[in-house]
Amino acid sequence: MRVAICMVTFRRTSLLQRAFAGVSRLKFCKVAAPEMEVIVVDNDPSRSATCVCKRAVLPRPVRYVAESRRGIVHARNRAIAEASGSEFLAFLDDDEVPSEFWLDELLATQARFGADVVAGPTRPLYEPGLPEWIRRGSFFERPSHETGTPLEFCASGNVLVRTKVFPRVGKFDDNFQLTGGEDTQFFLRVRRAGYKIVWSNEAVVWETVPRDRATLNWIVRRGYQSGNSWSLAEMSIETSLKYRALRFCKGSTHFIAGLAGAVIGLFLGRIAFAKNLRRASLGAGMLAGLAGKKYLAYQSAGSTSPSGVPEASGRSSV
Repeated sequence: MRVAICMVTFRRTSLLQRAFAGVSRLKFCKVAAPEMEVIVVDNDPSRSATCVCKRAVLPRPVRYVAESRRGIVHARNRAIAEASGSEFLAFLDDDEVPSEFWLDELLATQARFGADVVAGPTRPLYEPGLPEWIRRGSFFERPSHETGTPLEFCASGNVLVRTKVFPRVGKFDDNFQLTGGEDTQFFLRVRRAGYKIVWSNEAVVWETVPRDRATLNWIVRRGYQSGNSWSLAEMSIETSLKYRALRFCKGSTHFIAGLAGAVIGLFLGRIAFAKNLRRASLGAGMLAGLAGKKYLAYQSAGSTSPSGVPEASGRSSV
């Protein structure tokens, strides 16, 4: 079995080093150790990740490629092309550190359930100095499921994909280059093509949460972007009035309930206020997407933000 571990990076060399350290510690007990290849796609024209890749201490040398076209969609599609000789592709974000048995659990779950795609949990790794209310509010915690749970879609930050999926389904859609949500849209297409997506709850990766995301403004904007990109992704696949009406009802519910909860949250504390305001923003983003309004969250990505490439935008259900 041959597995390509693919990481897309953009000017986050220190985080990439931590990801390499995690990959170097991978162990296998449930499945036989596969033949692994680590592929790094550098989306920085100045090739800032070159030295880090050359110095990486891994069982096999890192295969480094540069993708000059700016944007996470182009970089991920380049990774798919580079991994065409492998049976499986495992996406790992450059700000994520895998647990020791991460890949072992993904492969074991794939074999057990005969899955074409296996997704795992991404848990927050907070940088020092973050406000305590951010930690207590669990704003960066993501839903979890029992291993083997079927999914309709997933995110691309911690996922194993059988490479035979790509020739039939295609790659990530360039239309989501500036909005995000390209992974949601891609895996919705995968599921609708009849492929099986399941969850592996033990295949854990840890995602760094930097200080510049630990703000009310970032949380609310992220909620709006998630709702907006979700509507755009769904509408690109489901064009019937039934789905549009359902999304309108969900968006309106989130918006109204979120606003009402935010008012109450003014008296209950910062966490309650922030969670409800985020929900209202999520609903507003959905409604804007239904109206054809695109929130171009990554129009200037890389030029002013130190956070680098967009994070995975997949979510459990909205």
